[in-house]
Parts: sequence; structure tokens; C-alpha cells
Amino acid sequence: MSISPTTRLLVLLALGLPAAIAVGLFAPHAWPWVPVVLLAVFVLAVLDGVFAPVGQGLAIVMRLPRTVGVGRAVTVPFSVRFAKARQPARLEVRLGLNTILAGSPYDRTLDRTAEGFSGRLHLDARTRGRGDIDKAWVRWQGYLGLVDVQKAVRIDGHVVVTPDLKGVEQDASDLFSMDNIYGVRIQNQLHNGSEYHALREYDASQDHRRIDWRSSARHMKLYSREYQAERNHHIVLVYDTGRLMGEPLHGLKRLDRAIYAGLLLGYCALRIGDNIRTFAFSSRPYHAAPMISGTKAFEILKGQLSALEDSEDESNHTLALADLNAKVARRSLIILFTDFIDEISADLMLEALNRLSKKHLVMFVAFKDEVVDGLIARRPDQPEDVTRAVFAKRLSLQRDRVLTQLRRQGVEVLEAPTEGLATAIVTKYLALKRADRL
Repeated sequence: MSISPTTRLLVLLALGLPAAIAVGLFAPHAWPWVPVVLLAVFVLAVLDGVFAPVGQGLAIVMRLPRTVGVGRAVTVPFSVRFAKARQPARLEVRLGLNTILAGSPYDRTLDRTAEGFSGRLHLDARTRGRGDIDKAWVRWQGYLGLVDVQKAVRIDGHVVVTPDLKGVEQDASDLFSMDNIYGVRIQNQLHNGSEYHALREYDASQDHRRIDWRSSARHMKLYSREYQAERNHHIVLVYDTGRLMGEPLHGLKRLDRAIYAGLLLGYCALRIGDNIRTFAFSSRPYHAAPMISGTKAFEILKGQLSALEDSEDESNHTLALADLNAKVARRSLIILFTDFIDEISADLMLEALNRLSKKHLVMFVAFKDEVVDGLIARRPDQPEDVTRAVFAKRLSLQRDRVLTQLRRQGVEVLEAPTEGLATAIVTKYLALKRADRL
């Protein structure tokens, strides 16, 4: 615990010098009282520090959640408690937040109420990792406001910022409850897909081309074949974790948004009956998980994707996609989460994707950068705005040419608004599944 002078005390002491000069010039007979007054102020400051509320037994009570989904905002109430009866009327709190939680706002000035001192910490999780709150600094004034008393209090609290699993479950529930989405509800309906399911008696509402003439002749009645969507497809989630994927997009890293989309797609695919595997690379491939299946495998998928971290290395698409092509033997739907800057940096990626698309169905997820679109659409006010708009337009045209080249190579290109990217990927996957392209 430390005691320091307040601004009020320093101002009083600073005013003492001009006051002493003024007394000496205009009332010399009263000048001996000047040091007495200054001494009295000093004594009052000492007494204010002696009788100020003490910090023995000071504690901060805060119940942090164990996990928080990245991009989520959570409000955590906390309270400051004094063990002694003497309490200040107001105090200030500074929490020691690490870089994961550094942008989280909280109540810094707390007034005493009937319940004591209470505030709120608004956890703003913008990146995955472990957010620590190691200690807090509490400061209050003496009763006269002449001294500040400060004490450091250990908290040792932490919260793990994970992918937004609650959002995944909510979005997946919304997808599967919509009749216009090819989810479980429509998955279980018949007449769609290419996998034979059963025979049923023919009626006029059915396609006559599905009549099974051999079975109809056996039963002396018209029967048609029913089909359902084929299951057991292989889906590979490929993550580029290089430098560009660590750049923020609407407040969240591109990699975090890609992980969220992969979790949502994995949840839906595993529930439908398809298989999932993950692959990650930066300057070289470093993660290649085996195929998983079944709804219980979603826990495995969560662990695999939560462990991915972006790096400062440049991405090597040629090495990574060649290694992936050698490891994935069966035709699969390969969903690539990556990014590029211009045509030059995308040349090697285009060549590697061309080889990969001859064997597999490749979906290229293009992160739509609304910042660049905003620079193009914004009305320029300064000469610098024109320069930014021209540069942004050039990047946009180069990006469009790369995406056009990918489409010509047979790659499915998905470009969607940032906030709707995850659901757009699932919708695209279900549309490909309905069209029997997997």
C-alpha cells in the first residue's frame, strides 16, 4: 500500500508561494503566519493519510466465465470489499488485463452504495487465447482529499477465448429449422438425391421415369423407386494460417472467421452423415488430421480447429496443396480458406488449385473486404481520398480477375458478406450435395 499527495494538496502548496510573496509585500506584519499555515496544511495531509481508510483485507470479487466465444461481448459484475469499517466514498480501479482482453471496457470509478462498491467489466473478446487478469490497482482518497491511498490486489483470474461455439449451435439450429435449406429435415425427405432408398406405390405426383418395371411386373401393380441424398461424402477443411489470415476483418481475424465457418459446416455435415477432416499450413503444412464421422466427432473437430493459430510466415500454397493432393486419395469436397493480395501473389496458388481441381471438387472461400469496397464507393473530399480509391479499385479488379480464372478452372468460388459468410458456406455445401456434385 502506498500513499501519495493528491492534486488538491499540490495546488494548495503551489498557491502558498505567491500567497507568501503577496503577504510579504502588502502585509509584512502577517508574514510569520505563512509558514504556520503551510505547516498546518502539511499536518492535515499527514493526519488525512493516517486516518484514511486502510487497505488491509481489501479484496475484489469477480466471477469470470470459463470460456467466451471470440467476437462475443460478456458483462461480468465485480465488487470491491473492505475488511475494515472505514470505507471511502469513492474509489478508482485499474484492472491488469493482458493483450487478449486489453480492449475490454469497465467501470473505473466506483461510488459507494448500500451494497458497497460494484462495477461491471465488459469482456470484448477479439482474438482467441487465454485472457488473464492478474491484479488490480485500487486507489481512494482520504477524508480531506489531500492524499491518495493505492493498493495492488491480486486477482489471478482468467478466461479462455475459444471459437464461438454458442453461435455455431444457434446458426446450425436456424439452418436445420428452415424448410428452404437442404438440412436434416429435407435430408430425410425422399425423391431427392441419388442413393436408392425403397419402393413405393406409384401415383401421378411422381416422375414416371422412376417406375421400376421389373418390380411392377412382379407385384402386378406400378411401383416407383425412392431415392435419398447420398451420405458418407468426404469433406476437407483446408486452413491457410499465414500472415494474411491474421489480418482483422470487421474486428475479427480472418482465421477466426474461417474457423467459425468450418465449425458450422462441420456441425451440419457430421449431423447429416458426411465425414470431415482438417488440414492447415502456413510456410509449410503442419496439421493433417484423419477423417472423423458421427455427431460425437464434433468435439474432436472443435479441439482441432481451436488449436490453429496464425503466424507471421508467408503462405506456401504450392507445397501445401501438393501435399494435400498426395494425402487425400478419394474424391472429396475441399474447402480452402485463404487470402491473397494481387495477381502476382496468386499465380502459384492458381496453378496448384488447377491440379487439385482435376481430382477433387474445390470450393475457394473469398473473404469479401468491405473496407476496399467502401474506399471505392466513398465520395472523395481530399486528394488523398482519390489516391486511395484508385488503389482500391486496382486491387478489386485484380481480385476479380483471379476469381474469374478460378471459376474457369472449375473451382467453386464463394464470395459473401463478412457477417453471412459462415451460413453462405453451409448453404453452398448443401446445394452441391443436392446436385450430387460431391
